[in-house]
Amino acid sequence: MKRFFTLIFALATLAASGWAQDDKIKTFQFIDEQGNIVPDGSVITINKVNDQLQMVVPLHIKNMTGEKAAVSMWEDISQKPSGEWQTCAFGNCMTLAESGYSAKSVLSGEYDQDIMTEWMLEEGKYGSWTATLEIRYFNITKNFFGMEQAGNNVVGYGPSVTINFVYADNADVNDVQRSTPTVQCVYDLQGRRLDVQRSTFNVQRSHGLRIVRLADGRVIKRINP
Repeated sequence: MKRFFTLIFALATLAASGWAQDDKIKTFQFIDEQGNIVPDGSVITINKVNDQLQMVVPLHIKNMTGEKAAVSMWEDISQKPSGEWQTCAFGNCMTLAESGYSAKSVLSGEYDQDIMTEWMLEEGKYGSWTATLEIRYFNITKNFFGMEQAGNNVVGYGPSVTINFVYADNADVNDVQRSTPTVQCVYDLQGRRLDVQRSTFNVQRSHGLRIVRLADGRVIKRINP
């Protein structure tokens, strides 16, 4: 009889785990560089260093359902051994000194943006560590002017990915062309993609602080008067 109840408990535990997985909200998904959905719980290893001494997370986030939602990205960087952690997810760039959220925003059904998140290295301070990124959903409220904004209550969880960083003395350093780097996309501080000339490094028509992602994986900041 005891073995019978033990078996029932084990089956119930597995079922609860499956239900928890199915209950994850799937409005937003992590997308890889080939345009494929990154399955929940995936592990990605990064060992390439760009010439800005950064290890860039090569993912973007896409709204798959067309329904707006208030979201943020929880970023567990508690194992980071050195350097800085920067994220530009969901419309605002920030440097996180410890685990925490990226910007919270109410995003449209057409949202599809790079997360522009990277480990900014300290040269020669080699090491390996693991970060976890998870999309989380918040309630939607309205401010004094009646505009929608993200609230403070977590109402659901989306997919998560684990990033293994390997910074070694023989790390693969990207071979970049410094003379005419190709611009992949340019964003303002609200995370909006700007219409710029992509064939060359030309963002002169875009004024103010801009976040520029180059085709070789680098993410740089550019200030135009």
